[in-house]
Amino acid sequence: MGTEKMTRRAAALLLALALAAGLFPAALAEQPAAPAPMDVDLIMAKNAIAGFGVKGADGKAMEPRHAPEKRGRGLPDETGVEPDYRGVVGYASLQADWEVSRFNTFTQTPWQLPVYEEKGGEFKAAKDSIKHKTPVLVIDQQIREAKGHKFIGYLKVVRLDIHRIVWIDVTQFVTVPYWTYGLKEAIKYGYCIAVYRNKTRYEPMDRKKHRGTLPDGLRVLMCYTLASRYFSPDRSSNPLLGIVFKSREKKESYARSFLFFNEDDLTLIY
Repeated sequence: MGTEKMTRRAAALLLALALAAGLFPAALAEQPAAPAPMDVDLIMAKNAIAGFGVKGADGKAMEPRHAPEKRGRGLPDETGVEPDYRGVVGYASLQADWEVSRFNTFTQTPWQLPVYEEKGGEFKAAKDSIKHKTPVLVIDQQIREAKGHKFIGYLKVVRLDIHRIVWIDVTQFVTVPYWTYGLKEAIKYGYCIAVYRNKTRYEPMDRKKHRGTLPDGLRVLMCYTLASRYFSPDRSSNPLLGIVFKSREKKESYARSFLFFNEDDLTLIY
C-alpha cells in the first residue's frame, strides 16, 4: 500500500509539472471559450432564415450579418439616405422617448415593448409584446424620412428567441447589445439601469450645481445621451445624467429629479 500511495503522489506531481510547463496539448489543458452573444445570435439568425425560407434581394437565401457601424433607431448613416437594415441581426431596445423616464416603474424589468400587425399598409399594436434586449433579424422595412432627417416607420423582424415574425417600431431597434458595454458607452445607445454606491468624493449634482446624498444601492435610470436635454454643470467630476424618483407624501406619487453622477459611483445592471 505504501508503494501504491507513493506512485499516485508521484503521478500527480508529474501531471502538475507537465501542465505548468505546457507539455500537454492545449485541447487537454484548456476548455474552448464560449461563443460571444453576437455569434450565438448570428447562428440563430441562420437557422431562422432556413426555417422561414427568407430570400434576399438577389432571390437567394438571405445572408445575416452584424452591422455595428449602423446607428439604428432610424438614424441615417448619411443624411437623406434611408438606412437599410434588411439582413441585419440586432436587438429590440427601449425607444428614446419612452414613458419609462416619467414614472417610477423603470425598475420593473424586463422592459416590454409593443409589437405591431400590418394590414393593408396600416400598422396597429398587437396584443403581445417583445422584451427589451431580444435578438431579432430584420427581413423587411417600411420607413420614411421625417423631420430632423430621422427615419420613422416599422421593421419586419424574426424574433430569434421564439422564431416568430412581427413588426417593431424602427426607433426600437439597435444594432449592438449596448448593455454589455461600459456605462459611459452604453448610454450613447439607449436607457440603462445602474446601481449607485458612493465610492468617490463626488456626490450627485443637480443642474444648479447643488450636491446631495443618496442611499447606497439606489437604482438610477441612466438617460439616453441623444434624448437628453440637459448638460452637466461639471463634466469633469459628474458627467453622467440619471433620473431618480423620490416618494411624495401622497401614496403612489413620486417626484422626478435629474441628477449628474460620477461614473465610478455607478454599476450597470440592466
